[in-house]
Amino acid sequence: MARSSPTRRLVVGADTYLWSVRHLHEGGKRPDISTCRETLSLRREGSSGRLVLAFHEPPGIGPTSTVGDPDRGGWLNLHEPGVVRAFLDAALAQGWQPGAKSGQEIDGWTLFPEALRARRAQSDGGAGTP
Repeated sequence: MARSSPTRRLVVGADTYLWSVRHLHEGGKRPDISTCRETLSLRREGSSGRLVLAFHEPPGIGPTSTVGDPDRGGWLNLHEPGVVRAFLDAALAQGWQPGAKSGQEIDGWTLFPEALRARRAQSDGGAGTP
């Protein structure tokens, strides 16, 4: 079972990225809630290489595609363009090649700390948080 949102656009400099968020369960007509996951899919417009960030529980999946880590004290809403930009920047910094011909799926939690730091820096005007 999947709940999806339409593909949205995110303009970064001269590039346009297409992104969408999905909430998935395995198990067909009788979904298994223990297999709950959120996915954020990104690809550069005109490219076939897609990056899928999969967020399996734990640390935490909240309502309306919100992912968080109670130990780090932060939650991020995957429907917010600023959050998507933070994950995009983190993926690019870790070597994702948006022009690649094939797609890849990675554990979104590996990028979470960097995306959370970026969002906190945005929120406080770039001063950073202790």
